Amino acid sequence: MEFDRIECGDNIDVLSKIDSDTFDITITSPPYRNAIDYSMHAKHGNKGENYRGKLSISVSDYIDNMAKIFKEVHRVTKSGGYCCIVIGNEINKGTLEPLPALLVSRLYEQGWALHEEIVWHKVTGGANRAGSFVQRPYPSYFRANIMHEVILVMRKGENRLQKIEYAFSNINQDVMWKEIANSVWHIAPVPPGFLDHPCPYPEEIPYRLLNLYSNEGSTVLDPFNGAGQTTKVARYLGRKFYGIDIQKTYAEYAKTRLNEEPHIRDESIMLEFERIEGSIPKWKKIPTKKINR
Repeated sequence: MEFDRIECGDNIDVLSKIDSDTFDITITSPPYRNAIDYSMHAKHGNKGENYRGKLSISVSDYIDNMAKIFKEVHRVTKSGGYCCIVIGNEINKGTLEPLPALLVSRLYEQGWALHEEIVWHKVTGGANRAGSFVQRPYPSYFRANIMHEVILVMRKGENRLQKIEYAFSNINQDVMWKEIANSVWHIAPVPPGFLDHPCPYPEEIPYRLLNLYSNEGSTVLDPFNGAGQTTKVARYLGRKFYGIDIQKTYAEYAKTRLNEEPHIRDESIMLEFERIEGSIPKWKKIPTKKINR
């Protein structure tokens, strides 16, 4: 198979032509169920609100479709390989649709094991829902601002331990042990309009996941490649990549970004806890890369 390429096409059709046991790791984020009309965005770009969704796909149909795709991903994943899925709950008329829970249940039935669950705390951005509670501060009016998505780390078969190379050789060890090692990651989202895609996840996410679950030369898949965050970081880290997207606009855009320097922020954000009774944790910025002492 030829790697280091980005294909335009239906992901199930493309995956069906790939041999079983091909990829070491998948890192991806499925399309939002109904929040965004990707075909309209691909046509018009970041102009106005013409790409906002219309709530036309049922939760049942969405989960069925995702299950079919990730069943095919399971087939092309090597034994001991991983599939990392960035996904969040969606809001439908004030009610949360628990997409991560529904999806992980279906994938578990398919034979995927839940290796880890990481909460991506967006720090500076999210869905603002608490405004009505400010105006009407009664218990039944409360709606929490949604400041997170979930990163499901699924595994095919038994865990495959390999002592090949050190992970995060250029990362400040404070970031490693006080931030990355935790099940909550504090990463600001990509600023609106920064990329020609409506909802790219930050490159810190595939950067961390590839360091944690792969080695140089590993094979990386993204069946919902979008703006190419995964494929770009995979190339930078010396992995063999293969991206798929049904929108030609996105596939071509992702190709143009492959040689860009990664957008890994100079400073990481974490909560600092003082060992004093009654103290309040405070946000602290520290250098992301290793400090030479």
